[in-house]
Amino acid sequence: MIRVSNLRKEHLPESQEYRIVCDVDCPFSQSKQLWFSVPVQFSDWLTDDVYDAFLVAMLFPAMFYGHDIKVEGCVSEKLYDNVTHYVQPCERAFLPELHEVKVEVAGFANTVKTNHLVGTGFSAGIDAFSTLFDRFVNEEKPDYKLSALFFFNVGSHGGGTEKARRKFHTRYDFLLPCAQELGLPFVPMDSNLFDFYQYEWEYNAGMLCRATGILVFEKVLDKYYTAYDYSYWEITHLTKLDYGSVTDLCNEMMLGTETLEVISDGAQFRRSDKTQRLLDYPVMQRHLNVCVGDITTANNCSVCHKCKRTLLALEIFGRIDDFSEIFDKEKYYAQSYAYKCFTVLHRKSDIYANDNYELAKRMNYPMPSYLAAWLHESPHIIMAAIKKVAKWILRRNTSSRSPYPVQ
Repeated sequence: MIRVSNLRKEHLPESQEYRIVCDVDCPFSQSKQLWFSVPVQFSDWLTDDVYDAFLVAMLFPAMFYGHDIKVEGCVSEKLYDNVTHYVQPCERAFLPELHEVKVEVAGFANTVKTNHLVGTGFSAGIDAFSTLFDRFVNEEKPDYKLSALFFFNVGSHGGGTEKARRKFHTRYDFLLPCAQELGLPFVPMDSNLFDFYQYEWEYNAGMLCRATGILVFEKVLDKYYTAYDYSYWEITHLTKLDYGSVTDLCNEMMLGTETLEVISDGAQFRRSDKTQRLLDYPVMQRHLNVCVGDITTANNCSVCHKCKRTLLALEIFGRIDDFSEIFDKEKYYAQSYAYKCFTVLHRKSDIYANDNYELAKRMNYPMPSYLAAWLHESPHIIMAAIKKVAKWILRRNTSSRSPYPVQ
């Protein structure tokens, strides 16, 4: 049994932050408290009258370890019903090893609204800028127009390590000037969520992690857009989709409440379509950030796989020079042929390679032939196969680890 109790707000004067905190009694973590924190200026945005965020936060660990959840406080009835009847079956459809668990709550209630904001998470990537462009720049309906941006530390910076926390703060500081240029509040939310999660769960429980962050702010949010990466076409036509992206689309709209609507935005476009629509948006030309390589400065390294797939699309469109302030095109060009070979070889198994390959065909942009690509990449293919076999042998000879995460 996982027991969640004593919801409260705490001031941390030494760091000028406020937290909402719950006591958590569970057998798989040494931590006894789960908390979410924001700078003092956003303290009134924290939802401290219902346990919705904490229920969603504990759902994936409960299902993984097979422990029922007891919440000693009130949650949204709509959220409770969805978690009970829909969210769990969806998770188990893709991860059958998960357990169906019972959720017991003290009662039902809705948060008392203190504001009526429309929010989205902002990482300055293509998907995030697409949502920003459609729902802020071009949105005319006040009830749907973005009024706040959020940045969560709930796993996507590398689990719950101090290194991940430093990366979270570095990236927030890097992105803040863009939000200031747009004139929108940009809210950083830290957490110790991964004291209760295993490192790799950000991929399997990604939407539950993000929904937890959203629900932390349901007191002030009417709507929240999640920037979805894959398109409806890709979901229906390409089968090699990862578990998290499929369950995200199925579940995310189930994780709202009576007073908060969670809206999936972006699946109406493929990534290359989003890129093309944003080519002339000057804010993106100055602030686009897609890198997973440079973790010390958050600048685009221009040679990691996300930088290269973005730059290949910009190259095909003939617009790299418009983004020269934020990418080093000479570094990219030094590796661009190899990446084009990768794109050709993996166009049937990698969804982003498929997108760029099809874009090149539509734009009549020359790409290496399959034979040329294979000859160029064959040494890497052989080495990758050897490493894969070696890892398999190592796993066979390694004793099984504890089912509970190491603290």
